[in-house]
Formats: sequence, C-alpha cells, structure tokens
Amino acid sequence: MKQTMTKNETLHIRVNGTVKANAEATLGELGVSLSEAVNMFLHQVNLTGGLPFDVRKLPAPASVIVNSMEELYAKLEEAEKDIAEGRTFSAEEVFDELRSKYEFLR
Repeated sequence: MKQTMTKNETLHIRVNGTVKANAEATLGELGVSLSEAVNMFLHQVNLTGGLPFDVRKLPAPASVIVNSMEELYAKLEEAEKDIAEGRTFSAEEVFDELRSKYEFLR
C-alpha cells in the first residue's frame, strides 16, 4: 500500500532571482517543478541524515591567492601586460583546461 504524506506546511525562502529562474528552466527540462525539487531535496536530507551531496570548497590555485593589496595590484598589472602581449586564451580553451582538472565540471 502506498503511503501518502499530506503537504500542510509552507516554506518561504529568499533566493537570487537569476538563480531561481535558471533552476526553474533546468528543472522544467526535467519535467520537475521547483516545489517538487525542494520536496525531493528535503526527503533526501531525511533519508541520508544530511545534505545529499558533497559540500566543499575547491582549493584556489596558488597563482590567484593574494595576501595584500600591493600583491593584488601587481597581479593585475601582470595580467594587463599578458593581455597587451597577446598571452590570452579563448573561453573554450579555459573551460577545457578546467574540465580536465576538476571532476565536477565534466
């Protein structure tokens, strides 16, 4: 026998409008409403006893970490020089490199 759970609670949350619109579009392609997706998420939290996905911060490459404003300005000047001298990459090249390094982008 199938158990039916009555939906008698309302959840009010604030989210970025663009994030919401993008999520609705993606979910719409899957045939799932935002409300259904939130319900799925909450069920998975209950079933798994936590978030149903890994939450972690990816380490930043040492080349983008700065410890002072002076270091930031030096890196910006270095970047401007690279651009002026034509040492640039297309977006496709950058994403190909990122996909090869980071599993979550595959």
